[in-house]
Amino acid sequence: MSIESVLPESVRSRYALKLLGVSVLIVLVITGLATVTVVQVSDRVRDNQLQSVETNAELEARALGQWIDGKQQVVRTLSSHEGLTPVSTSSTQTTLVTELDKLSPETASLSVVERSPNTNSNGTTETIVASTERQFVGEPLGVTDINWNPNVGFNFADTDDVVLSWVYTDGNATLVALASPTPDGQHVLVAEYQTSVRADRFTSTIAGTDTLVLGGFTAFVLFDQNESRGIVPYEGDRANSTVGQTILESDPSAELSGSVLTDTEVKGYHSVPGDEVDWVVVKEVPRSTALGVTDRVERDLWLLVVTVLTGFLLVGIVIQRGPIQSIKRLAQQGHAVAEGNLDVEINRGDRIDEVGEVRAAFANTKAYIETIARQAEALSNRAFDDDVLDAEIPGRVGDAMATMRRDLQQFITRLEVFNRVLRHNLQNQLDVVRSHAEALEEGNEHREAILDATDNVAGLGARARRIDQLMSQEPEPATVDVGDAVESVLRNVDTDGVTVETTVPADVSVVTDDETLTTVLHSPIENAITYAESTVTVSAESTESGCTVEIADDGPGIPPGELDTLAAGRETPLQHSRGLGLWELKWGVDKLDGDLSFLTEDGTTVVVRLPDLDAT
Repeated sequence: MSIESVLPESVRSRYALKLLGVSVLIVLVITGLATVTVVQVSDRVRDNQLQSVETNAELEARALGQWIDGKQQVVRTLSSHEGLTPVSTSSTQTTLVTELDKLSPETASLSVVERSPNTNSNGTTETIVASTERQFVGEPLGVTDINWNPNVGFNFADTDDVVLSWVYTDGNATLVALASPTPDGQHVLVAEYQTSVRADRFTSTIAGTDTLVLGGFTAFVLFDQNESRGIVPYEGDRANSTVGQTILESDPSAELSGSVLTDTEVKGYHSVPGDEVDWVVVKEVPRSTALGVTDRVERDLWLLVVTVLTGFLLVGIVIQRGPIQSIKRLAQQGHAVAEGNLDVEINRGDRIDEVGEVRAAFANTKAYIETIARQAEALSNRAFDDDVLDAEIPGRVGDAMATMRRDLQQFITRLEVFNRVLRHNLQNQLDVVRSHAEALEEGNEHREAILDATDNVAGLGARARRIDQLMSQEPEPATVDVGDAVESVLRNVDTDGVTVETTVPADVSVVTDDETLTTVLHSPIENAITYAESTVTVSAESTESGCTVEIADDGPGIPPGELDTLAAGRETPLQHSRGLGLWELKWGVDKLDGDLSFLTEDGTTVVVRLPDLDAT
């Protein structure tokens, strides 16, 4: 039972009321969907912003890790500088000053200190032999306040090793130091870097972002982009902040990554990559800045919903006031056409809106029906060359008309061919029988001639009946092994004196009618064996749409006149073939929706292309 059947007749009979009801329903549905969409989009935008801040922290952490790697390489290279010679303190001093001027701005100082390779050291007692900070020359390394990692100290595995200190303060500056032995192993190059200068190069995708670096062991702020906090606990009480608590509860060697949404900020954090670095980069963005886009998206979505609803209501009003009368007129004209009145005039008018399109559709439908009627009339008169039959009729009706035209034309052609054969060939054979029968009165030497003529007439009649039966029945598609079909034909054909070579791969098959395929193969194979001088070749191959079969012989070839008759699709008193063999082949291939062609150079090659038929 349909919904419309339960509506009152006053509603069912008035399109405007039904449209109003549907409009109200659609408005309610759109409002509900819009509400859900706004909520979902807001959540998605918020999640995207959190992911964006976290990704920004990850990129910054990777950049900082690359910075540390680069500085390690610089220190390792400088420690091998030929100007750092223990025999000349002044030369070493000059080299340090020169190289410092070449390095990046965050490089605070360069120093060369003595080293005892076989002594475990904490990096405080070694004597500074040269330094860009001249007041430290001759002093122990401890005056620099460098805080070496107690797990490593000031000890090196080899002369290529580089040691990284913890972040430390020296007055108002926050620094980190790197050290690497010289090639002789007796001295160490120490480079100090100002982390605050490096922090000036922090970048963020969202304006107002604050970037800071926390220690992976302590969750202390090591250095900050926007202000110099020194080394202080994160947010005053690190254990009560989500990021600080995460750091304190995690293994320092573990990679940390995530985002946090608080009442005032959106935070993203990520560990700095590197075996010797335990830093964590934190990006802090004011919530009003990070999620401001969410508010804009919600506002824009609601504005879009209101606009859509307003437009929908306006469209409903236009439909109610405009097209109803036009639709009624078109309904009356459509009923007239349905009753067979093709004289009714459907005015297309100059409207280009939906009503105009409906009018055009009705006019096209009428023209469609008129074309079908004219084509049916031409077919009934067997006017197969009428120009109206060239007009295209789309859809199933057009396919049916084309099929009817083809079948009717083939049927009439067959009748014409059968009529000629029965009238001409059969008469000739009967004349032979008659003449030899008259000769039998004097002896029996013409017995074989009489029998041959009788066999020819009988064979011709049998082939005509077989063709008529085959063409009258519908194909029954099934998967047919082409090799088996060829062998079946060869078993029923006398090949005495002719060599038949077959090249048919075992996997060649086609979905087609088995009986029709056998008939299609029998005719050219039999003809090839009959007229071949020595050899007949049968080959087949699979194609994307089915298969191709070729039958070649080295005989004299098919007369051009017969091929012309076949190409014309009909016979005339002046242009006709000698029998039914070629017609049997052509009609069979047509029945299987295939393609037939002939090559007449160096004998005859018959090429049959067959598609897979629809097995359903």
